[in-house]
Amino acid sequence: MKVFEIVAAALAGVAAQAGVPTYSVEVIDTFQTTTTVTGASEAGHVVGWQSVNGQIRGFVACVDDGITVLPLPDGYQSSTAMDVNSAGMVVGSVTGGGMPFDGGEPAIWTPDGQGGYAVAIPPQFDELPSPLGGTLAVNGGMAVAVNDAGAVVGWSRYQGFQGGPTTRFFKDQPPVNLAELGFEATVNDMNEHGVLVGGGLRFDLTTGVVTELGIPDDTGSGRFQFVIGYSINDHNEVVAAAARATGGNDIWLTHIHDPADGWSPLNPSQIPTRFVGFYDNNNRGDVSATGGVLFADEGVLIGGFDGLLDPADAHWDTVLGFIGNDRRVYTTAVDTDSGQNAIVVLVPDSLGCNPADLNGDGVLDLGDVNAFVAGFSSGDPAADLDGSGVFDLADVQLFVDAFVSGCPA
Repeated sequence: MKVFEIVAAALAGVAAQAGVPTYSVEVIDTFQTTTTVTGASEAGHVVGWQSVNGQIRGFVACVDDGITVLPLPDGYQSSTAMDVNSAGMVVGSVTGGGMPFDGGEPAIWTPDGQGGYAVAIPPQFDELPSPLGGTLAVNGGMAVAVNDAGAVVGWSRYQGFQGGPTTRFFKDQPPVNLAELGFEATVNDMNEHGVLVGGGLRFDLTTGVVTELGIPDDTGSGRFQFVIGYSINDHNEVVAAAARATGGNDIWLTHIHDPADGWSPLNPSQIPTRFVGFYDNNNRGDVSATGGVLFADEGVLIGGFDGLLDPADAHWDTVLGFIGNDRRVYTTAVDTDSGQNAIVVLVPDSLGCNPADLNGDGVLDLGDVNAFVAGFSSGDPAADLDGSGVFDLADVQLFVDAFVSGCPA
């Protein structure tokens, strides 16, 4: 009997919704220097940068290994890590001097199989067409996002300027100028299907289709001029900063774009801010962003995660963090009792719906069955439910048992 038939025979019409969780704090590692988290993977990797001996250095962290400062190529002094996938592949930038954010070259770090990382600078353009006519030399850039398929995107830098076109980078192939394919925006995020977001555009790497997101309607907050998409989930839902048409500093409001329903404010009571804030969303439609934390299934909007902490962990003061499909949150926090700073993962009392909720949407349905069967057939670690490294009947049985047990009410 095929895997799908085995699973389907045991799973007739079981579905349930998850509840808003209570969170406990698990420390990934402590730190005593300036540290910023810039991304996280569904497998529990956290990346960012911190100050090390007077230099900015990119890092990757996880519960088992704590913080690992990423290596530099020979002759380089500084780096930042911007994103990481579930295999531990990290992207960002490196530089021989100055700040890696605006003066570096794109970089890719891959696990070396011995607990460390190997760093590579991918091939770059020599020059690119200039928006002003002619061509301009290219002087580095930055890799911004990587997905579990290993696609890497970022931007290239024109010589003498701070930015340039969005670029797809490869470890050993020539780069691709995505602006020439219609994505005339600076990429900020990419989902697992290879769909990019930046500015007011989406771009599908597979089909080459560019989608204009438009701008929100005036719903009492004033007229909007443009949007900057910062986060996109696998359903192409985008979290963005919407710029109001005002002469003051109170410009930015957080909005959500649904492909079917268009724009809506994250928090209708949000006070406009002067600067762009933090934005992330998961496949359930949950949002962690300036303006509030939305638990989409339950329709609950709260100010932050502190109010959901288990009483035993109430002494932790957390900031907004990256929210996974299982509702784990990766962020920094301070222990107000000791003053110790740490990178932490906030662990919900119910992870996603349960281990069988493979698409993380809070419902057990045919989508999860299909995801398990596809993962089992392709050797995806997400389908190795017993963690044995072997895909066999034990994984099938674990999936069936978890699916039948349902989601907590």
